[in-house]
Amino acid sequence: MTNSFTDKTTKKVILGIDIGTSGVRGCIVERMEDSKANSQPFSKDRILIEHQVSMPIPNKNSINRTVTQPPSVWIDALENLLFTMKQGFSFHEITHIILDATSSTVLLQDFDGKPVCDALMYNDNQSIQAASEIDKTLTTYNLTSGAVGASSTLAKVMNLLQQNNHIKQVVICHQIDFLNHYLGGIINITDENNALKLGYDSVNHCWPTWIPPLLNKNRLESSVTLPNVVKPGSYLANILPSIAQKFGFSESLKLMAGTTDSIAGFLASGASWPGDCVSSLGSTLAIKMIAKQPVFHSDFGIYSHKLFDYWLIGGASNSGGQVILNFYNIEQIQYLENQISNQNLDDLFKNKPPYYYPLIQPGERFPICDAELKPILPKQPNKPFEEAYQSKEVLQQHIDFYLGLLLGLSQVERLSYDKLTSLGALVIKQIFSVGGGTKNKSWMQIRNRTLDSKMSSPINLHAAYGVTRLIR
Repeated sequence: MTNSFTDKTTKKVILGIDIGTSGVRGCIVERMEDSKANSQPFSKDRILIEHQVSMPIPNKNSINRTVTQPPSVWIDALENLLFTMKQGFSFHEITHIILDATSSTVLLQDFDGKPVCDALMYNDNQSIQAASEIDKTLTTYNLTSGAVGASSTLAKVMNLLQQNNHIKQVVICHQIDFLNHYLGGIINITDENNALKLGYDSVNHCWPTWIPPLLNKNRLESSVTLPNVVKPGSYLANILPSIAQKFGFSESLKLMAGTTDSIAGFLASGASWPGDCVSSLGSTLAIKMIAKQPVFHSDFGIYSHKLFDYWLIGGASNSGGQVILNFYNIEQIQYLENQISNQNLDDLFKNKPPYYYPLIQPGERFPICDAELKPILPKQPNKPFEEAYQSKEVLQQHIDFYLGLLLGLSQVERLSYDKLTSLGALVIKQIFSVGGGTKNKSWMQIRNRTLDSKMSSPINLHAAYGVTRLIR
């Protein structure tokens, strides 16, 4: 893929930062510019240092479907990462810094950049009424948009504005925007990829006229201004002098516009041509396919991001690794993995496998867009996991349940790709897999049996590296 954002510097030292759900990862890359026109981009990349720090998980309330987090958590984790990484590398050498963050995580700021509320996280599903208003508007005018569903950024912002109607002047702020403000002092600016689920028209590069009336409904004394939108990889600002001094950066360090976590994961894989696909197997399952033309279909939660000369078609499911972690901790998962045999997997596929749709709570975005969709889970064990250490019968119950969950995740992935191709996307050439789920041996084996496509190994597994590929 070619990129229109080009920096003429011969050598760049880029710090990519991925803001994940439970941690923040940094990757410093040395990139040498090759003057040959036919050279492969990124072929001379050299990863100099990588590090990850943990971050407290968001606050969940399954009764009212809220998933929230104070944005101060992100700043604390980012500072922890930077202080740790600077012990092993001279930050003064870094020429560019760029971030990715979870799509559709959003809050409101005042015009000084201070948060006026906690953030609603990417999987917060409380904004059902707002989603219904969006759907009604889209249906009335026969429109399509990436801002559909209760977990869309637009629905969340409408909800936040109603909850904070007493505050006159507010700024819509994605997770990445909040951190870019911390680093560069910029405000009310976002990137084209994060803006999509707020309703941005990535085909015509503008905010649709139907959005402001929804945002300003019942706001009598002041109106809400939509963010200025820039291309991913474009220059935002130099790092703030106070941040440069605090961490040892050069004051000429350039802060660049980033992207969403799933797109950064996509870029890390090495997928480059139409028909290349990436499954991001993280807390949630995100699917992307390179195509020459965009596809939008609100009934299935399908949207298209503009990136470089192509489009990334896909969506993000509420199903994913977080479902497994809802039932088992890391130590228990590892124990189950050590007990699983090839016979267990053969038994799973011996007859027609049952159909599952693993979700923690009702509500799905893609490949089915239904705020009330109920989970379909395997039969749960009738004994707690602790008894599996002493009883083979209980252990087998937990193995069957665990493998059933993984089968369900793979079936959601298969359904996602089937839906994309049926709606006119290109034939799948190959599927790259990224994210923490790639370390799960059973999940990968079940996916190989469920998906009828070539599975390719990624160049890199980490979004923190992938986001650096926006800079050339």
